[in-house]
Amino acid sequence: MANTDLSSQFEKISDHAKAATQHLRAAGQHTKDQLAADAASAREKATAATNQLKENADDSRNKVSSHWQEIRGKWQAHVAEMRTRAQEKADRFDAGVTAMDADMAESYALDAIDFAQDAVDEAESAVLDAMYTRADAETLRA
Repeated sequence: MANTDLSSQFEKISDHAKAATQHLRAAGQHTKDQLAADAASAREKATAATNQLKENADDSRNKVSSHWQEIRGKWQAHVAEMRTRAQEKADRFDAGVTAMDADMAESYALDAIDFAQDAVDEAESAVLDAMYTRADAETLRA
């Protein structure tokens, strides 16, 4: 894979984050019912992305390190647990409990953002390592 391909793939992270930011800003003006629909749609989109990641990893399992497989598995389990908790909490109507649930949901969102930022840093490092390794291979061929 050429270095430009890696750079283009990395650039998609920024494009995706910008689109998500625009969607979140617009959602700030939505009603509670609209937010429920937005959240359900986002969960479906995230589930599809997770399933695609699993397919990609399964297709190239011999090429993917077991460490990344373990991280992916843990992330999927964590997301499933958080969604189950969110659904259980959606059924509650106590204002005090709901406020605590909102605090927990916001904390989870901040943790997910931190995780994504760490993943971007790791992706940048991996791309640069790959670019260096490719350049080294080309030098040795010459």
